[in-house]
Amino acid sequence: MTRRMPRLNRLFFRILLYFLSLLLPIIIIGAVFYINVSNRLQDEFTQKVQMNLQSSANTIEIYMRTIQETSINFFYEKRPLLLPYDEYNLQERVRIAEIPDTLSKIAGNLSALSVNLFLFADNQKVYTAAGLDDFDYYFDKGYSFQQYNKQFWKQKLLTEKSIEILQVSEVKLNNGVHTSVIPLVFMNTVNGHKAILVTTLSVDMLQRTILNHAVTPSTSFILSDHNGNVILSSDKSMQDSGMLSELNGYFGSGNAKYGEFKLGSTHYIVNYIKSESYGWNYYAITPVSDFKEQINYFVTLIVTICLVLVVVGILFSFIFTFNLYNPIQRIRDILMSKSELAEEPTGRAGTANEFEQIGRGIHQLIEYNHKFKNELELKSTEYLDQSLLNYVQGSTAINEKELHKMLAEQVQFIHPAYMCCYIQFGLKPAFYDDIQDTERLIILDKLKKIVWGLIQPHVNAYILEERECLYTCAINVRDMEDSLQQVKDGLKQLLDTFRYDSQYCYIHIGIGTVHTGMQGLVKSYTDAVHALEAADPQKDFQMIDAQQLPPAVTQYAYSFIDENMIINCLKTRNLESLTNKIDDLLHKNRLNVSHAAVSSLLSAIYYTGCRFLGENGLNAHDLITEQEHAALDKKSDLYLGVEEKKRLLLHFFENVIEYTEDQEQGKSSSLAAMIKHYIEDNYHHDLYLEKIANEMGVSTKYISRAFHEKTGVHLSTYISQFRMTKAKELLLSTNWTISDISQKVGIYSRTTFIRLFKKHEGITPHHYRTLHKK
Repeated sequence: MTRRMPRLNRLFFRILLYFLSLLLPIIIIGAVFYINVSNRLQDEFTQKVQMNLQSSANTIEIYMRTIQETSINFFYEKRPLLLPYDEYNLQERVRIAEIPDTLSKIAGNLSALSVNLFLFADNQKVYTAAGLDDFDYYFDKGYSFQQYNKQFWKQKLLTEKSIEILQVSEVKLNNGVHTSVIPLVFMNTVNGHKAILVTTLSVDMLQRTILNHAVTPSTSFILSDHNGNVILSSDKSMQDSGMLSELNGYFGSGNAKYGEFKLGSTHYIVNYIKSESYGWNYYAITPVSDFKEQINYFVTLIVTICLVLVVVGILFSFIFTFNLYNPIQRIRDILMSKSELAEEPTGRAGTANEFEQIGRGIHQLIEYNHKFKNELELKSTEYLDQSLLNYVQGSTAINEKELHKMLAEQVQFIHPAYMCCYIQFGLKPAFYDDIQDTERLIILDKLKKIVWGLIQPHVNAYILEERECLYTCAINVRDMEDSLQQVKDGLKQLLDTFRYDSQYCYIHIGIGTVHTGMQGLVKSYTDAVHALEAADPQKDFQMIDAQQLPPAVTQYAYSFIDENMIINCLKTRNLESLTNKIDDLLHKNRLNVSHAAVSSLLSAIYYTGCRFLGENGLNAHDLITEQEHAALDKKSDLYLGVEEKKRLLLHFFENVIEYTEDQEQGKSSSLAAMIKHYIEDNYHHDLYLEKIANEMGVSTKYISRAFHEKTGVHLSTYISQFRMTKAKELLLSTNWTISDISQKVGIYSRTTFIRLFKKHEGITPHHYRTLHKK
């Protein structure tokens, strides 16, 4: 028997299209995989260049610090011997040769780093490793700087800078050799006279150091000083093209470490490092084409795999479509052969596909059997739910007798006593993060049945869903004491069932008291709501019995002191403290007052913010919408409305703080002046940030930021500088001991005082006093 080929129509092609659509994930996954691999490789490549550039910068900084420390140590080693040439006596002139010998030793130690070093204390003689040269001859013939003539070096004797790094200059030696160097100038006062020690750092050595760390041969490097002047560039075309100015503008903020630039028709990846000690800028510029060559293999592999999968998928799609369409067509023929279905008006049956015809036939069969039964049960249940919910919430339009009759007939509420429980399910972020949306909908849809199924075996209960995750449980009580225990057993089983899901939800249950008659159902509902309001938000699973709580209080606690603390937080623009204060007030009041009173408390806090704005000449309506004002100006009528109202209140206070902060910028200048005046009057006492902040009446964070913004100096640095200024005055104007002066300026440790003084002045207090008195 031969297999009949199916008659092709739109359904066939639709099924085929569905199967072909399964190939889309292959293309999407391939594209995503390519993008991820490309980005990862580019990040690894960029990080490797960044690490090598950082290594080059660290090596160069070590060179610089070595030269600096060696040069500074020279001054302390030859301090008694070094004088202007005219001031040497005969005995001292004999020892002059020691200075070139020392310079020769230093030059030998720095031979790998430094091209040359020389020393002069006047404009007559220059000390070098080779000996003593005439000043004019040395700078004209012996060691001639292209950018710095002998007049420049004479002026250096007048400089006050102890360390200075000059710009790159070409040097012509007496043998005619030209080389580029970076002069490092070190000045020190020796025997009452200034002495200049100059060490020239080889630019070629710096370039070799950087190139030794290059990742690819095509990587170019640019090194500039803190003023943007080029120190070295391995590719002069990039320097001439103006790319350096573009790089300085892009990386000038200090936030970016690398980026992509286009120079001509070529794209480059630029890495950036800034020297922390000397402010030099290091740029590594690598063509993007180098990186692209590394990922060509992955592109070819991904494209090949995707093409193979797509071809195989198309083949299988045709096979599956033929095998699926044949039985669908046969089922359609069987259903349409039924006389009762064939007589139904088909409307567009001529154009309907097999699925539509099959679905219509099955739907008609089911509808004939269940239509009237389902409609009746649905309407009856919805009417009972809405009537009972409106009744317990205090609606007077509900017919009490009719409701009692429905409860007796439909849910067998035949006993005279009633009680209510109020059950709230709280969903945690993990519920939305870990559970798929389709599964969440199923869980929420079945939650009411789960609650009913756990409570029903213990007591005769009826569950109402006020809104999502908030349920009212109406219970018909036969014997008050026994039934109450049975209710608690059922609720305990509910808590125990969900306790293992504490990472996803929490359950708070309020248990109302038992009352007789239908009106007792309303009273018990009110008690249950009050009990639920007393729930501890820090506990996930808890039952609160209204009988164990004091009667609900309608007056909240909000004192004049609380209001002042709110205003002070607004004045200091401390949103964190303001949030903590509001949370503290809500926590205290929720333990004792009703939900409505807590909502009124939030309105009172909102009025405090409005008065604060009014005192500053502002209007609350400029910072909040009409809808938000209306929500904050009246009590919320839902349990969760308190949290929403709190969110609106904090959003309002954020706007207030942000708006008033702009107006307070001008006040920070006067605050800086007040701080300086306070330090001048109290520098001899123990000063610290918290103490000054308390005196000024502002937070430590604000006072530190405001002082630095207006003066450019950190507060602690300013205090140390002022104390050192006073200490120098006392050293020169009094004969007090170092310990006495330390106490007078507010530094109670003599060791700490000497260390700080030497840090600021470069010498100890004793040497400072001796030197200036001479």
